Amino acid sequence: MEIGTILHGFRLTRLRELEELPARLWEMEHEKTGAQLIWLERPEENKAFAIAFKTLPEDSTGVFHILEHSVLCGSDKYPVKEPFVELLKTSVQTFLNAVTFPDKTVYPISTRNDRDYLNLMDVYLDAVFHPAICHRPEIFRQEGWRYENVDQAPVYQGVVLNEMKGAFGSPQTVLENTMDQLLFPDNCYRFVSGGDPACIPDLSYERFLAMHQKYYHPSNARISLVGSVDLEAALEKLDSFLRDYDRREADFSIPMQAPVPARTETFPYEIGPEEPLEQRTIISCGTLLGSFDQRKRTFAADILADYLAGDNDAPLKKAVLSAGLGQDLTVDVHDGVQQSWISWDVWNTDADKLPEIRRTVRETLERIAAEGLDPRRLRACCNAYAFQQRDRDGGWAPRSLSEAIGVLDTWLYGGDPAEALLVEDALAGTAVDPDPERYLSLLRELFLDESRSVTAILIPSHSFGAEKAAREAERIAAEQAAWTAERRAELLAEEEALAAWQQTPDSPEALAAIPVLRREDLKQRPEPLPMTETVCGETVLLRHRTDSRLVRFKAIFNLSGVKLEELPAVALLCRVLGVMGTETTDGETLQLLVKERIGKLGVQPAVFAGSDPEHCRVRLLVSAVCLAEQAEPAAALICEFLTKTAFTDRQLLRDLLQQEAMEAQMALSSAGHRYAMTRVGAYGTAHGAAREYLGGVELVRWLKRQSTAPDEALDQLLETLRGLAARFFTAERLLLSCSGNCPQAIPEALCRAFPAAGVRPEPEASFAPLGLRREGVVIPAAVGYAARGGSFRRRGMEYRGSLPVLTNILNFVYLWGEIRVKGGAYGCGFTARDDGDAGFYTYRDPKPERSLAVMEGAADFLRRFCADEPDLNGYVLGSVSALDPLLTEESRMALAEGRYLKGISEADVCRRYSELIHATPADLLALLPILEQITDEGAACVVGGAACLDACAECLDERVSV
Repeated sequence: MEIGTILHGFRLTRLRELEELPARLWEMEHEKTGAQLIWLERPEENKAFAIAFKTLPEDSTGVFHILEHSVLCGSDKYPVKEPFVELLKTSVQTFLNAVTFPDKTVYPISTRNDRDYLNLMDVYLDAVFHPAICHRPEIFRQEGWRYENVDQAPVYQGVVLNEMKGAFGSPQTVLENTMDQLLFPDNCYRFVSGGDPACIPDLSYERFLAMHQKYYHPSNARISLVGSVDLEAALEKLDSFLRDYDRREADFSIPMQAPVPARTETFPYEIGPEEPLEQRTIISCGTLLGSFDQRKRTFAADILADYLAGDNDAPLKKAVLSAGLGQDLTVDVHDGVQQSWISWDVWNTDADKLPEIRRTVRETLERIAAEGLDPRRLRACCNAYAFQQRDRDGGWAPRSLSEAIGVLDTWLYGGDPAEALLVEDALAGTAVDPDPERYLSLLRELFLDESRSVTAILIPSHSFGAEKAAREAERIAAEQAAWTAERRAELLAEEEALAAWQQTPDSPEALAAIPVLRREDLKQRPEPLPMTETVCGETVLLRHRTDSRLVRFKAIFNLSGVKLEELPAVALLCRVLGVMGTETTDGETLQLLVKERIGKLGVQPAVFAGSDPEHCRVRLLVSAVCLAEQAEPAAALICEFLTKTAFTDRQLLRDLLQQEAMEAQMALSSAGHRYAMTRVGAYGTAHGAAREYLGGVELVRWLKRQSTAPDEALDQLLETLRGLAARFFTAERLLLSCSGNCPQAIPEALCRAFPAAGVRPEPEASFAPLGLRREGVVIPAAVGYAARGGSFRRRGMEYRGSLPVLTNILNFVYLWGEIRVKGGAYGCGFTARDDGDAGFYTYRDPKPERSLAVMEGAADFLRRFCADEPDLNGYVLGSVSALDPLLTEESRMALAEGRYLKGISEADVCRRYSELIHATPADLLALLPILEQITDEGAACVVGGAACLDACAECLDERVSV
């Protein structure tokens, strides 16, 4: 196609080869509206589509976040209440969601099926351009905010409101929003695009609609296509929506923020009532970094941040920790927007230490500026960063999807879309052949010129959460007092209308409009995972197919014989290995060698179900990804720190414990559903108990105790770690897993590296479960996370392929409506795993006590659902990814290893897949005992704020302190 060619209303403006990817980049513009489009043409089965709008907050009401939720709640062509949910139920999508950023809203999808791709595009395009919000104010009240219990004791309610109450329980969220407010006083970044819970009730329905009309227009749209897309069909689909609009001129530019004068501000944040106030202050000092098109500058800042604070021996972090000024120091670059910024943050300190912190930071940086950078540390940081940027399959999402969204990092602001995809030019002179003076100049400018830096001090408060709740209650009381009889009647009518709308099922005609594939469109067997099993000495070696030039290998150690109470120390051992020095290499040098030789290193425990619920397989996994030429040095380094770590550095151990305890405490508040589910799983099985002690509430409690233990106790802990390493890193306990291109020298070296103990370990371990309980875990939050669960293997049931179909139906037919829509929780779900665990959870839930009752009704729901002999076609389609997931090379290897360790054969996988694609209502009814067991046993865990747990008093028997 030639430049200037017009196809379905789109004119080709530029076409070029991006050899670095490799791919071809098409740039097009819709003639009538000015909508911009790129197509990253690359032979890739997983195709992505995204439509994005530049959305610039004008306040902190979260209007664009509420719009992101709301436009997916029905449209003109698809007049059902939740087209998004219908697609989650019935599509073979590999990704389906929407995301609100500080200055844009993106609606991305990806799928491996061509027909599904066009179907998803159609639903999303109708959602953003013709949403039902214009004639259904109930959507705004459900997703944004409303009054509930108008005629009794009114409260605010709404999905986004509750989501953001949960988000503001995280110190990281509070800190980042605070710094945005200080650094960007003159443009849109000073506002909370997701919505400040205190401001969300300021948003009116009329303004909500006006902002959609203003920003959701094709002239403000940027559309991304990635992969093996049928371009003509995609453009025809797009033009069918865009051609009804005319080009609109609007200025959505963002003023560049001028540097602000230095200032220091103090803000409160909430911590639990039982937590000490000492050493809980957070201090952040930040400055503007640069614009989106200064990629070399941003890359250099990322590398400098790693140099200064990437590990405990990095010079700036080491200086602050050694002086006892905080439990951690990080340096972070905040980019992905028009104007980035950088900050150093000291975590868990005291406010009165700020002068000494400033002095220590300045003296350390001045010394570096005067003496120069350590060439080896700089080279190691550059190597690690270059690997990270080039590893295009290692991100948070499928590659095609991350590219469809990532391209906006430059394109949104009028820049070249290719620049967001390419890295080699920006790496040249930064990570490749780095110029040390570039880094010294940047260090002086960003950190030593304090005239343009702002400082935020977050002070811990036991009462701040209660104060926020009281202010909200006072506001509601004042508003209620001002209601006239007419206003009260109006609000009651709105409340009744919302309830009626939520409870009215979609008509069969409306549901039939949602495009659905057929079961015949599915492949008849999942993708096989080719793997060969050989023997290297006395060690089993697994080899996997590879399409990458990167070498991947993994050493897997059998930890059978470990005691339950030792498992927290195993988790700590994983954190220490590769960080603490060895008999021949000090810790700082060891970490630099890791960065030089290994692109990606992972050391973590893993637990797999055993032959019965009383047994499990506990393993320690050491994985590496590296360039082929670095494979042998990488393996040698791993052998060194596994066999020769010197467990002697008490101060490093204390620092690591404090950092791990801090991170675990924050994770408990931000991901409480994961901890609640892990806790429930520990009640009834050996593998559940092991996971709880390796990564659940028990680990959080253990880390908290150890982080304040006396020196003598830490010395004993070092001996414990030494003993664990000696017991478990032996030849008989080793299993190796390698990519097909891994040199044979790697497994041979690993086999020789470990001493023989002379005894082969048992394949499984046995642990006593915690016993069935009903518990509450207190966190500083205005919302909660609830879980119920059990083990169906304890009832003699095995995993069946129909379970993903049941999961799909419970999640999106029952739980979504009852817990998210009616209850206002941000998230909820049911899971059933092949290890026999099944259970329910909620996420950022304002009413966990109500949700626990809803979970108890699941069995009755299933009976009613199946009584009508439903057509399961769509539900089956929406479930296939559970047994045939989209896999990167890394996840493909991990899945094959997991099946091997669990004893799951290819025949088992194919049988389960066949059960899935042929599932019937009778198959679902056969799963009723799983739901009945969860109800009968009554096990429950709620992680939540004190008010949430008080409301759950009748559902819980005890509270667990952390």
